[in-house]
Amino acid sequence: MEFLRVSSYHGTESTGKVKISGGLKVEDLKGKDVIIVEDIIDTGTTLSQLIPILQEQGNPKTVEVCTLLSKRIGKPAAYTAKYVGFSIPCHFIIGYGLDYNEIYRDLRDIWVISQKGIDFDQSEWAE
Repeated sequence: MEFLRVSSYHGTESTGKVKISGGLKVEDLKGKDVIIVEDIIDTGTTLSQLIPILQEQGNPKTVEVCTLLSKRIGKPAAYTAKYVGFSIPCHFIIGYGLDYNEIYRDLRDIWVISQKGIDFDQSEWAE
């Protein structure tokens, strides 16, 4: 099992640019069946850029995607997962590993973020 951190968001908006970090050696994928486990898919931008990189550089046998959440955005996504846990309305969500600018990911449940949550100043938080 290998891990990558792939992101295309800043705040509640997609930047359209994918950042990839982590220690995956794509050449190790050659001839293997690969399942990408994703937390959420909305526009599909991240996967539509990541998968061709993995296919071209790693040459895996197959690449499939499994996601916990698929957001209904009202237009066709750039990539659709083969395996989907839940289909959700088009809201920005946080918790259970999902974050807003690196905060709220440790919430025990999944929530729709409010404007108050967006405006929260983390520097004022006293632990």
